Amino acid sequence: MPIFHFEVRTDTHVLNTNGVELADHTAARVEAARRIGALLAEHADQIWSDQNWQMDVTDANGLILYVLHVMATKAPATTDSRQNSN
Repeated sequence: MPIFHFEVRTDTHVLNTNGVELADHTAARVEAARRIGALLAEHADQIWSDQNWQMDVTDANGLILYVLHVMATKAPATTDSRQNSN
C-alpha cells in the first residue's frame, strides 16, 4: 500500500505527520478531510487568530498530491464599531 503524509501549515505553525499507509488516493483524500475536520474541531478558537490553514497531502517522496485550504475571514459587518464584538 502507498504511504501518504499530511502536513498542516498555519501562519504560525507547521505540523508534520508520520507516513500513513492507505489503500489508494481516494482513501488519502478522505483521510485528509477527516484530519482537517478533527483539527478544526479541536482547535476551533485558533482558526480566527491564524486565519489561514493549509493541509498538503504528499507521497513517500514528498511530492504534493492534494491541498486543502481553510480560511476564516471576518465580514465587514463585524468591524463596524456599532456592532457587538461577539
